[in-house]
Amino acid sequence: MNTHEIFRMLDEARKLNFVAYIAFGGEPLMRPDILDILQHAHDLGFYTSIITNGIYLPEKAEKIAKVVDLTWVSLDHDSDYHDEMRGLKGTFERAVDGIIKLRHTGGRIAINCVLSRLNIDAVRKVAEFTRRLGVKLAFDPMEVFLGSNEEYALTAGERRRLFSEVRELKKQGYPILNSHEFIEHLISHIKYSCAQPKIFIRVSEDGKIKPFWCQKTSRALGDLRKQSLSEALYSPSFKEFAEITKGCNLCNNSSTVETSIFYSARRFLINSYQWNNPYLKFILDYAL
Repeated sequence: MNTHEIFRMLDEARKLNFVAYIAFGGEPLMRPDILDILQHAHDLGFYTSIITNGIYLPEKAEKIAKVVDLTWVSLDHDSDYHDEMRGLKGTFERAVDGIIKLRHTGGRIAINCVLSRLNIDAVRKVAEFTRRLGVKLAFDPMEVFLGSNEEYALTAGERRRLFSEVRELKKQGYPILNSHEFIEHLISHIKYSCAQPKIFIRVSEDGKIKPFWCQKTSRALGDLRKQSLSEALYSPSFKEFAEITKGCNLCNNSSTVETSIFYSARRFLINSYQWNNPYLKFILDYAL
C-alpha cells in the first residue's frame, strides 16, 4: 500500500471508532514514509505503536518519541547471540543503542522476546537485562509456520517450563507485561473464546485483511485497495470468520490470547471482584 492508501485506511478506521494502530512487518522502519504514517495516526488520536528490530532505531529515536505511544523492540537474547539468531552482526548493539536513545528523548519502550528452542536459556537473562535498562518486557512463544520453522518450536513441556519461570519472575517483581492469565494459559491451557474479529484486524502490506496467525483459516477477509474498511468488516467473509472463531482457544500468541481474555465479560466480572484486580494491574503496566 502506498502512503495515500494507508492514510485513507487510517481516516476511515478512526471514523469507525478504532482506537489504536500498530505498525509491524517485516521491519516497518525500512519504509521511507513510516514517520509520516505514524504522525498521521498520532494526529488522528490513535494510540500508536510500532514493533521494530531496532536496527534503524538510533537514527530515528528522536522523531519516533514524538509520534509513537509505545515502541516494541524485539530482542531474543541479552548478548551478541541475538545477532547469530537474527543472521546479522551488530543488530544487538544497535537495538540497545536505539532503546537508550529513545528513552533519553522521552519515548516509551517495551522489549518483546520470542521464545523458541534457539533461546531456551533466555528467560531470566533477558528479564534481568531489561530491568537494568529500565524498560518493560513481554514474552511470546514462537509461532509455527509449517515448512519454515517447526524444528525450532517449543515442546509442550518446554513451554510449560519456560512460562513457569516467567510466572515466577513476574511474582518477584520483574517488569514483565504478560498478564497472569496469559502465562497460565501457556502453562496449563486456560480456555478462552477468541475475540479477534471483535477487537482488531490485521492489514497486510498489499491491503488485504487477513486473520492474525489464526489456526483455523488464513483466507483473505477483504481488500482495502478494492473496498472500504466498512465494506470489508460487514462482508460475508468477515462474518464467517467471526463465526468460526467463536469458542476457539487454539492460539498461543499474546495478541489474540491477551485481548480475548481481557474482553471476556465473565472473566472481567470475576476479576473485578478480586482484591488485587489483575485487570487494573494490566492497565497500569501499559499506561506507566
